[in-house]
Formats: sequence, C-alpha cells, structure tokens
Amino acid sequence: MKIELIVDQCIGSGSCEMLAPTVFEVGDDGYAKILDDSPGSNLEKDVKAAEASCPTSAITVT
Repeated sequence: MKIELIVDQCIGSGSCEMLAPTVFEVGDDGYAKILDDSPGSNLEKDVKAAEASCPTSAITVT
C-alpha cells in the first residue's frame, strides 16, 4: 500500500488523522502530513477509510 497526499488540496479537516492517527497528522500549519507513507497491511482498512472521508480527495491510496 502506498499513500499520496496532495497538500495543495488539503483543507485540514482532520478526518484522516482521526481515522488513521499513526499514518496522518494535521500539523500546526493546518495541513495534513503523512507520518508513514507505506504502512503495514494491518492499517489498510483505516487508511482507506481516511481516503474515503477526505472532503477534497487529497489522499490517494494504491
């Protein structure tokens, strides 16, 4: 699993961090950042939920 984040599309809603806190974090600047861009398969469900919940489709999981 590989995660990409288009920071320019991020509005800092925080849904990604709420659903996958070991993978995403909203920084002091108000934008999400990826803490682990290749997490283990045990986090796939959480990461895909974060992708689906992103209001701007800034997260892509492949």
